[in-house]
Amino acid sequence: MPYTTATTKTGPFSLSSPPDTDIWRKPPSHNVLSAPTHPDPLPKCPLKLFQRARLSFTLPPVPQLLQYDQAGLLLHFTKPGLPEGKDKWLKTGIEFYYQQPYISTVGCDQWADWSIVPLPQPSSSSSSEDGDFRPGIRLEAKRERDELGKSLWVYAVEVDAEGKEVERRPLREVNWAFAEEEEGWEVGVGGYVARPAKEGGELVVEFGEGLEVEVLEG
Repeated sequence: MPYTTATTKTGPFSLSSPPDTDIWRKPPSHNVLSAPTHPDPLPKCPLKLFQRARLSFTLPPVPQLLQYDQAGLLLHFTKPGLPEGKDKWLKTGIEFYYQQPYISTVGCDQWADWSIVPLPQPSSSSSSEDGDFRPGIRLEAKRERDELGKSLWVYAVEVDAEGKEVERRPLREVNWAFAEEEEGWEVGVGGYVARPAKEGGELVVEFGEGLEVEVLEG
């Protein structure tokens, strides 16, 4: 049966996180998935139908950010009856690390790994009323296929004033994402915010264009 795609769009939203929240898994036993998300709970679809997800967001001004403050796009991979700690996830966004905002992508199959690249400030950010730099970005996670097989690619996307895409910057290829999609796996998709610091007030992030998710439909 031929397939068409259906796109679901969630309008602009604001999401806040208290201190001591995170999404991170590190041996021998650290496993945390406590960051607030929108929607909550994350709407799920069969993994084999997922095609892409896109969102954009802006963090508070840099002087208000704490070490490891972060926000972005979360894909949470689960299936019915899965033992605790065997879920998988991918998060991509901006993370504040040693006084600098970076584009951050973390993939978690068994354990999490982390990569960061510099944030292109002039074209992917805005300023607050008092002139402080507010880190922001538009990100997309997309199913792709080449001659070797299928994978999930993460991109930073630049658009012009009319909203037309002008540049797509590759950030990460995730090869495990669709390896078991025929075995009942589902994926929940949404925005997330986390403030791992133990102290401080709430971290509030604006997702100005909402969330866009594309799936296959019969």
